[in-house]
Amino acid sequence: MEEHWIYEDGEKRRLKPFHGILLFLAVMVSFYTIIAWAQMKWGMYGLALTELYLLALSVLAAKFTGSSLREIFPVKRPQWKKIFAVFLMWGSSYALLIPITMMMAWLFPKQMFSVSGDLNSFITSVPPLVSVFISCVMPAVCEEAMHRGFILKSFQTKWKNPWILCGAMGILFGLFHGSIWRFLPTALLGGVLTYLMVKTENMIYPALFHFINNFMPGLLAGSSGTSAQTEQVTAVLMQNGFPLVFLGIYIAMACVVPFGFYTGAYLLRKGEEGKIQKYLTSDKALVFLVVLTVLPILLGMFVFFYGIFFENFSILS
Repeated sequence: MEEHWIYEDGEKRRLKPFHGILLFLAVMVSFYTIIAWAQMKWGMYGLALTELYLLALSVLAAKFTGSSLREIFPVKRPQWKKIFAVFLMWGSSYALLIPITMMMAWLFPKQMFSVSGDLNSFITSVPPLVSVFISCVMPAVCEEAMHRGFILKSFQTKWKNPWILCGAMGILFGLFHGSIWRFLPTALLGGVLTYLMVKTENMIYPALFHFINNFMPGLLAGSSGTSAQTEQVTAVLMQNGFPLVFLGIYIAMACVVPFGFYTGAYLLRKGEEGKIQKYLTSDKALVFLVVLTVLPILLGMFVFFYGIFFENFSILS
């Protein structure tokens, strides 16, 4: 995909990867200066200003490079099957990230639960509807405009392989969140968001995924008990560590990931270029998916029973 613009001096130029890198570096420098100050001073409202700042920078970067806003931020009418694919891929991502996050919590309980507690306190410092708008709606628009908009488009002028793009964008998305303890989960999410954008060329889908990902965990946490109960459990887990029994259950739940991602990817590519797409391309693909489905079940059962017989843990201790 070649993107060229003619400037007033007649010189032909194009968007290049270093433009995206420069935007990312500018944002990261801002994070440790004006953005950190704004969020410390105004809390969630400082976060809202941060999101608007990211959107403004992305639009200004597009204008500065002479890029077409429609090409940098493509928005098209969504298709129902692809919307379903977004929900399916989010559920699969969640089922994958939970055991990864809990494994990190098992290894580093104080650090992981401290980050989680601080983030929850920050989000709940404003009324619920305001919190949803600032923490769910605004990142889905503003952060996606930056990452899946300007930065991804700048990378696509040189790199065509979707896996290279997903890997590079995932790393940047992990670094963007500014925490070593959140790097791996956010990097994986960044890869999935990039895959959605590369396959659809429609910002509606990664924006929807981003909104769901920010909204659903809070909704699930809110339905599981009061904030006081959550804080009590978090304090116990920080002190005693994360139990292997629970970790085993979460690992086993990852059995839904292979077919979930595969089906989501199938729905995204279905109907491309008028071709009839088969769900399973070969018997080897089916065997591979079945093996990937069984492995987390077996590993989860092993960890679960190991925790029962060899670990002394009580959530009430």
